[in-house]
Amino acid sequence: MSELARRYAAALYAVSPDEETLKTTAQAIIDNAPLWESLCSPAVQAWEKDRVLTRLPLLDGHGLLLNFYRLLAEKGRMALLPDILEAYHDQALAQRGAARCRLTCVRTPDQDQLEKLKKALCRLHHKKDVVFEIRTDPSLLGGFTLEIEGVTYDKSVRGALAGLTRQLEERRMA
Repeated sequence: MSELARRYAAALYAVSPDEETLKTTAQAIIDNAPLWESLCSPAVQAWEKDRVLTRLPLLDGHGLLLNFYRLLAEKGRMALLPDILEAYHDQALAQRGAARCRLTCVRTPDQDQLEKLKKALCRLHHKKDVVFEIRTDPSLLGGFTLEIEGVTYDKSVRGALAGLTRQLEERRMA
């Protein structure tokens, strides 16, 4: 996620902390493939994008969001919208004292394991809550990796093997 997307999300959150409306309207725009492609296309003029956005019924009564989308279109940054949504969600979580954690593992952990992990992460990162995004990846071979607030913990077999490989290569070079 780019710093620019984070800045847009922070500015939008400061004036409109309504995450649900943002998520609904943005997802409707992104899911409409012809609309999304035209709004992201550099071949379509900014004034044409503006006219299309102004006529969208889903933005009626959402003047602030309409202006936000118009600004993104005018600056040619509409493609940042998915990253802005993600950064906005992180901002909303941070306001509640929570954080998002991307957990990648070979198989999905049970609820008890997740609770233990959540308690440990809350204590370690001084958070009230942790929201998990769980992905499975058999190439880890075992264990897990997790990413929270820019910190990555690699407790996977693949990571351990890579570390062992580095150590052996360093010894060989010495």
